[in-house]
Amino acid sequence: MSSFIIIGLLVVGIGFIAFVVTLQMKEQARLEKLRKVAMLNNQTRQVRHYLDDLPAQYQPKDMRLWLYSRLVGIHDELIKLAPDEKLAKRRRHVVEEMEKFQTSKQKRKAKAINDELLIINIRRLLDSFFSFIQQSKDAKKLDSDACHKYSQLISFYRYKLKADHKAYQARQFFLTGKLQEAVEMYRNAAEELDEIKETPEAKEAIMKYNSAADEIESDLKLQQQEAEMEEEEEEDQDGLDDEWSKFMENDEFTKKKTF
Repeated sequence: MSSFIIIGLLVVGIGFIAFVVTLQMKEQARLEKLRKVAMLNNQTRQVRHYLDDLPAQYQPKDMRLWLYSRLVGIHDELIKLAPDEKLAKRRRHVVEEMEKFQTSKQKRKAKAINDELLIINIRRLLDSFFSFIQQSKDAKKLDSDACHKYSQLISFYRYKLKADHKAYQARQFFLTGKLQEAVEMYRNAAEELDEIKETPEAKEAIMKYNSAADEIESDLKLQQQEAEMEEEEEEDQDGLDDEWSKFMENDEFTKKKTF
C-alpha cells in the first residue's frame, strides 16, 4: 500500500472523527440549551409563585421589587436563548406590573392567618424562598447585604407566622366578647417570638401584641368597676326601698291606731 493511500485513509479517518465530534458537540450544546431553558422556565414559575402566594405582610416593598426584577432578568435570559414573541409579551407585562406596584401609594392588604394548613403552606414557601435567595447570591444576582437582610427577614417571618395565627384567634375572641380569652391569646402570640425577641422586628411585634392585650385588660377592669358600682347602687336602692316600706308600714299602723 502506497504512502499516498495511507495518508488519504488517515485524512478520511480524521475527517470522519472530526465530523462525529462536531455532531456530538452540537448535540451537547443543544441539550445544554434545552436544559438551561427548562431551568429558567422553572425559575419563572418559582418567582411568580413567590409574588402571587406570599402574603403581603411577609413581602416588604423592596423585596417584592427585587423579585420583579429577577423575573424580568430571567425573561431576558430566555429571550436570548430562544427569541419568542410570547416571551417578549410576558416580559412587557411583568415590567408594567412592576412599574405599577412601584408607583402605587396603596398599601397591600395583609392576609389573615386563620388556618393551620395555611401556616404549613406559607412556611414551605418561605423555606423555598430562603433557598432561592441563597442561590441568587451564589449566582451573583443578589448582593451580600441584601441577601443577609432578606434571609434575616424570612427567619423572622417563620416565627411570626404562628404569632399572627394566635393574634388572629385573639381578634376573633375579642369580636365575640370573650375578652379574657383574647388577652391570653395575644400574650401567647407575643411568646411565640421569645426566641428572637432581641431582633428589632420581633420587639415591634411583641410590643404590638402586648399593647392589644393591655388595652383589653383595661377594658375588662373598667367593666368590672362599672359592674361593682351598679351592684352598690342596687344595694343602696334596695336599702332605700326597705326603709320606705318600713316607713309606710309604720305610718299605716299609726293611722289605724289614731282612728
